Amino acid sequence: MLRLCVAICLYFLVSAGLAHAQTVTLRPRIEASGPAVTMGDVFSGVSSDIAGRALAPAPQPGQVGSLQMSVLAAAASAAGLDFTPPPGVLAVQMIRPGGARATLPATTGGRTIADAAVRRGDFVNLSYEMPGMALNMRARALEDGAVGQGIRLLNTSSNRTIDAVVTGQGTARANP
Repeated sequence: MLRLCVAICLYFLVSAGLAHAQTVTLRPRIEASGPAVTMGDVFSGVSSDIAGRALAPAPQPGQVGSLQMSVLAAAASAAGLDFTPPPGVLAVQMIRPGGARATLPATTGGRTIADAAVRRGDFVNLSYEMPGMALNMRARALEDGAVGQGIRLLNTSSNRTIDAVVTGQGTARANP
């Protein structure tokens, strides 16, 4: 009888803790604003007391990095968050914008970005990577972009628009 009472008490304690767990989701774009990627950079719905917790070092300004889904799931669990990783996703990309990005003017009326690594109309070497697969192709830039900046590209074979991040002179990486 004592074991039954202990088991019932444990059940209610565990289920009560789960019922109060804060439910969070992945942000559609993970953008580090400083030297570390924080819980708030990665998850939507995180309370302010958890949002500032560092998860991993951020990539260098203007660069793209990745975070393993197992790391994100473990960090969410340790913080007491309710997070279910999307099925089949093993890692997510994160970006840390370059310092010049915030001060560059947009392309308007013939004006172009002074430090653009990709110019509108240029062909760009585009890469797309995911676990177990890597694709490389050439696409036409629909706008100017500096390293670390998101731009739109055109797949000339299918006439479809692709969102990508400029990674260097004439190169970009597609967002998965």
